[in-house]
Amino acid sequence: MEYSGCWNGIAIVVSGMLAALTAVAIARWLFSADALRMGHEATGNVLAIVGTLYAVLLGLIVVDAMTHFEKAMDIVQSESNSLADTYLLAERLPEPQRTRVQGLCRDYAEQVVKLEWPAMERARMSVAARRTALALARSLNDFEPQTEVHKTVYPNILEEIEDLWDRRRERAGMAEYGIPMVEWTSLILGGIVTMFFTGLFTTGDMRLQIVITTLAALVISLNLYIVCLLAYPFAGELSVSKRPFEIDLAVFNGVYDDRPAHEGEEHAPPSMTR
Repeated sequence: MEYSGCWNGIAIVVSGMLAALTAVAIARWLFSADALRMGHEATGNVLAIVGTLYAVLLGLIVVDAMTHFEKAMDIVQSESNSLADTYLLAERLPEPQRTRVQGLCRDYAEQVVKLEWPAMERARMSVAARRTALALARSLNDFEPQTEVHKTVYPNILEEIEDLWDRRRERAGMAEYGIPMVEWTSLILGGIVTMFFTGLFTTGDMRLQIVITTLAALVISLNLYIVCLLAYPFAGELSVSKRPFEIDLAVFNGVYDDRPAHEGEEHAPPSMTR
């Protein structure tokens, strides 16, 4: 994954705290301190219900967003693996099928990295990459395996291409859709109502009231920021990395023939002659 900054998080947290303090100020303006004290019992009972419902809603959406993001990472890795496997299996094909399949694999990886990843930040997909994926899926329509090796490799390549196309469609769906507007509306309005209820309690010390309110707002705002980060896995400050496809492209171009492709890998020891 890639993390590009926290300015959205700062804006959400600060806005949440200011909104909470505003809610407290409005409650104090609407009701006197004596009226608030007399209503503590009733307010507390209602807050317990509202707070519980909001906590359950917020928790479910946070978990759903985390699952959504993790699934996006798995889809990207699976698609990248299928592309690399297709390229490597194509080495066993005869010409011109081998050059055709490997060339399409290289083109697809390059288009995904350079064209599609920036487009997914705007919830769009690359038409060029889609055409290349379709061309790859149809690249062996004229191939009839003759040897035993070709008969073994052919169905494996078709399976990898099919998996690549399926993972691509899943990635497109996850890039185009995030948290529905109705859920965002419920989260924001629920947070405002919950914070307003905190203003219906009076502690006798305004400083203590401000501390309690800001801490409650901080917790809710941080959870909203987590939802904002994870609900859109290919956009925003935290996004799924394109590195798997960058590694595929580098492997196809022979960049990693003599050096490690991943952190933790060691260089192969030089051959020793006697």
